Amino acid sequence: MKHIHIVRPSFKTSGIFKRAAGGFTAAAVLCVALSYGGAYAEEEPSVDDIQQTIEQIEQQNEQRRDELDQLGDKISENQQALDDVAELLNDQKELVDYYNNLVYYKEIEIDDTQTEIEKLDKDIKEVEAQIAEAQKQVEQLEAENADNLEKFAEIVRAMYMQSDADLFSILAGSDDFYEMSVGAEVLNNITEKNIEFMDELKADIERLEQSKRQLSEQKEQLSAKQEDYIAQEQKLTAEKDELLGLQSDSQAAADSYQNDYNNYQSAIDQLEQQQSDLHYMINVSEEEIAALEEEVRQMILAAQKPPESELQDGMEWMWPLSTNFHMITCHFGYDPDMDRYHRGTDIGDGGIYGANIYSTKGGTVIIANGSYGWNGGYGKYVVVDHGGGYTSLYAHMSAVYVSEGQEVSQGEVLGAVGDTGWATGPHLHFEIRINGDAVDALGYINVP
Repeated sequence: MKHIHIVRPSFKTSGIFKRAAGGFTAAAVLCVALSYGGAYAEEEPSVDDIQQTIEQIEQQNEQRRDELDQLGDKISENQQALDDVAELLNDQKELVDYYNNLVYYKEIEIDDTQTEIEKLDKDIKEVEAQIAEAQKQVEQLEAENADNLEKFAEIVRAMYMQSDADLFSILAGSDDFYEMSVGAEVLNNITEKNIEFMDELKADIERLEQSKRQLSEQKEQLSAKQEDYIAQEQKLTAEKDELLGLQSDSQAAADSYQNDYNNYQSAIDQLEQQQSDLHYMINVSEEEIAALEEEVRQMILAAQKPPESELQDGMEWMWPLSTNFHMITCHFGYDPDMDRYHRGTDIGDGGIYGANIYSTKGGTVIIANGSYGWNGGYGKYVVVDHGGGYTSLYAHMSAVYVSEGQEVSQGEVLGAVGDTGWATGPHLHFEIRINGDAVDALGYINVP
């Protein structure tokens, strides 16, 4: 096979390495660099060499796109898990807040109970002080009473010394000292004032004893009430401890959910970084493909007849297939379905596989790639130079019937329709180029 050789243009590839510090692995960068460098071991690569390199890059990009799809699925799975955990985490935080509030109000109840206990303790101490004071007064009155009795005994002793013996029978027959004093003649010598004082002293003692009994009862009531509050405090404290346990368990669950949330978020961040890296690698690769395709274009231009030469034969451009195959499946220009710029016109019809492909004008075959492979997406394809800077390209062939350098006339069979290369089904990808730039072929030929 005749090869076209040119000196490779010096387009830059150093941009591949600019992002290495931003997240690419050295292996990923090296993979791209080697995929280009290996194809240029020869000083003057052929169109086939460059097309093979383009094919390798396209295959790598297809693998990257597959990886992107897989990463997208993983991100979706992790995002769903993240949303689920976020919902659980939110519910758990609400539960933690709920127990925090319960503990808070339980602590208020305990504080109020402790306040009541302290108040009762103060009241009990006040009552005990009153009891002690009453006891002190009773002891003082009893001391005064004992002193008065001692003095009264002195009086009786003095009267005894001055009276007759009948006083003892009076004293012996008396059941009560005060009864004796009233009934005995000897008491006539005791002043009425002393008797009244003794009666008041006795009444005071009885009153204080009664007060002591009442204060003791009040103390018992206060102590019983205090015991109730102490029991209530113990009950509230036990309830608080139980709530603290529930609060701790809820917080531990919340912390666990938070950890899961952080792990899922970290996984998503890493997957998105991998996505970003792959997108960058694809963009760099597509820039390299564009540069290589430009190199092919320059090689085709170099192999063409001089631009000033006339377009071969003066006939109109011929439809490249039998007229019964005329369905346009994809027009020239932006293709929204594939999200790409389409440089040719795709013709596809039922039963088109294997149909003859005709040279749209006479000219010289400058590329006849009949090998199976990607070939930049074209698969098996033929390029014919028509002179005057015009070329035509026929891609996705199932077979190539011509060879490079062969002169062909308008309507001569170049090959058969197929689906090699990047094709979604049997069809002919047809291009017309002027000085290497693709133009809309329907501006030159009419659809039958």
